[in-house]
Amino acid sequence: MITIKDIAERAGVSYATVSRALNGRPDVNEETRQRIFDLAREMGYQPNAIARSLVKKKSQIIAVMVPDVSNPFFADITMSVNEAADEAGYTTMICNTGWDPVKEQEKLRIMVEQRVDGIILKPTAFIRPGALEALNLPVVLFWHAMPDDLSYIEVDHAYGSRLAVDHLVARGYRRIAYIGGIETSPSNQIRLMTYQKTLQEHALSVDARLISYGPFRQESGYQRIEALLRMPHPPDAVFCGNDIIAMGVLQYMREHQLQVPEDLAIIGFDDISCASLPLVSLSTVSQPRDKLGREALQALLREMDAFPQRTRQRILVEPELKARSTT
Repeated sequence: MITIKDIAERAGVSYATVSRALNGRPDVNEETRQRIFDLAREMGYQPNAIARSLVKKKSQIIAVMVPDVSNPFFADITMSVNEAADEAGYTTMICNTGWDPVKEQEKLRIMVEQRVDGIILKPTAFIRPGALEALNLPVVLFWHAMPDDLSYIEVDHAYGSRLAVDHLVARGYRRIAYIGGIETSPSNQIRLMTYQKTLQEHALSVDARLISYGPFRQESGYQRIEALLRMPHPPDAVFCGNDIIAMGVLQYMREHQLQVPEDLAIIGFDDISCASLPLVSLSTVSQPRDKLGREALQALLREMDAFPQRTRQRILVEPELKARSTT
């Protein structure tokens, strides 16, 4: 393995001069610096990241923790954070918590041990106040702000849910079901509460039998709409907790030769890439995933610059209704 000593011998300068040049110190002649960089590339020099992190007390690594990396929504956000981190000179370490709060806590512990410079986290459930401050790391959460010192960025779930229900009511639907995700999911709870409140504002009754929880999975949507449509008074529309669930509902309707939206209107949440395909054309509430990811990374960089002080950022991003053929 090529070392700084090897470069110094080839360049005819001291070890200290090579070290200062490679670390961007200003006290090196520009011609000498360029010669050292050229030799380093030619010789295939790779800096020891571990040793460098010990010296600088920075790893140049950030952790991105999401509940389900197979979900296109979280995959897109992770990609956006990763691209922004690359541009800022950081490497991302992606962690999948599997909607498991116990696994989430274990992953957080491991990230602290790995000496990451900061963490971007989408929580699996409500987090006890003070729990993340105890990590003693810069943290940015994908979640609505709480009365603590952490920084938050999130789409406005309440506004997005209101858009969805208002749209269905405006189209003439009155018996509207809600097929949500995991009951402990914070975003699921806000969408459910807004769904109920918006129905009441339209003088429509909230029927608990039309509310269903389950995994944010396609098969979950399939199974739960099957049960709902077997009711004596089935729904005429369904608001799904995400687009993946909505895809399961759409699959069931097509397999059973039921018409969308004539027999059942469907609206999702997220606007994943396949939602706009002509064969799908799913009405949904669009979350600006690229903006969310990039703003989360910028918020974390500000946290890292200020640490150990907390910047207490509050960033709420507005979603957009995408009305397509399923409503």
